[in-house]
Amino acid sequence: MKPIYEIDFSALSADEKVKFMYDMRDSMKVSFQEIPFSIQLLAQTLIFTRWWNSYKHMAPNEPTPEILEVAIELLWDFQEEKCDSKTLARFQKSFCDSALEILTGDDGELNEDPESETFYQKHFHHWDAMSYNVFLSDLCTVLEETVSQEITWDAVEGVVDGDIGDTMIDFFETIYKNDSNGYCSSELDRRERELYDTSTFARVIALIQQDMRIALKGIPLPELRAQYRNEYLFSPEESAKISDYR
Repeated sequence: MKPIYEIDFSALSADEKVKFMYDMRDSMKVSFQEIPFSIQLLAQTLIFTRWWNSYKHMAPNEPTPEILEVAIELLWDFQEEKCDSKTLARFQKSFCDSALEILTGDDGELNEDPESETFYQKHFHHWDAMSYNVFLSDLCTVLEETVSQEITWDAVEGVVDGDIGDTMIDFFETIYKNDSNGYCSSELDRRERELYDTSTFARVIALIQQDMRIALKGIPLPELRAQYRNEYLFSPEESAKISDYR
């Protein structure tokens, strides 16, 4: 069985593409199960750096939260050994405690941890960027997995099949839409088949597979970090087209 990053998604049949997506998270786990954690983390960091570079162009009417950029840069610092595990773990706890309050209104962790509360007041107290909530949630998962040293690929699957697949592809492709209040199972199946069979979705998959392959090549981290400042899932111009999707 080929690793997920070696499968030519665009060449699959419509049915095979649906199966590829249903199996995506498990396939990523199997493909990387014998790969060191550091390489798995690098692959996920490349994917999320690429995604962040696009995402921050999708809400031109809202301030871009600087703390999200800080978190991405800290992931790189950690891998370049410019940030130790203790510092990263402290950042992750404060970041995720703050995210919990923003996303759910649960401030219990903030009340129990003065350092997290201080972090929240500095970076999140005047959160005025609802469009970034999905990215905030996914990035919290990435940080948690970095600290625990267990990559589940949940966040990557969520980006591809959730954030992008559920809504964003519609800005580039004509896909079946039901105008009623919901989908029945047959309508959902039809939408999935049409969605996964678009050229835009195939391009997204190809770029993420490329990131996985690049992570395996042993390219020096400073070189990769510089390169990925200008890598996108959607170009800034494309991202502007989907800026109102929320």
